Amino acid sequence: MDKKKKQFWLSAAAIALAVLFVLGYLFISFFDEAAPGFQTEQTTHIDIPFRADGTVTISNPQGEQLYQGTIEIASTDQQREQGLMYRDSLGADQGMLFVFPAEAPQAFWMKNTRMALDILYIGANGTIVSIAENARPYDETSLPSQAPAQYVLEIPGGMCAARGIQAGDSVSWTQD
Repeated sequence: MDKKKKQFWLSAAAIALAVLFVLGYLFISFFDEAAPGFQTEQTTHIDIPFRADGTVTISNPQGEQLYQGTIEIASTDQQREQGLMYRDSLGADQGMLFVFPAEAPQAFWMKNTRMALDILYIGANGTIVSIAENARPYDETSLPSQAPAQYVLEIPGGMCAARGIQAGDSVSWTQD
């Protein structure tokens, strides 16, 4: 083999090897999340079990029971701040009751909340003063009460419409 042919084949082999190297790197970068320069959003799944602290009942002004369920009670700052965030589901007969030290305007949002909720704002006397129905998961829009509230009850989204729950209905609960 003469010198020119040998040099040609060596150059062709070097180019082919370089092309294979680049293609291999691109392939690995595309499919390997650990490759340098490849950014992915990591989310940590937190499994927070429901804690049955009591029972809630919602009745209309005529005394007809519209809803009864088990509640988790959030009465500390930490519990109120955590709320139902990061939970995957809530049973049809489950909810969370937020207890505040005094009646005041309240506003909730759905940050890091994975399911739709009905948010019931309740006055110190146990009467629903306003409802934010079917609050959208992850929505950070403020959902304020229409009047001062000392308690807030979150139940599965759509439950108020399905059961005919509205402002003026009364909410009572017992703590286990």
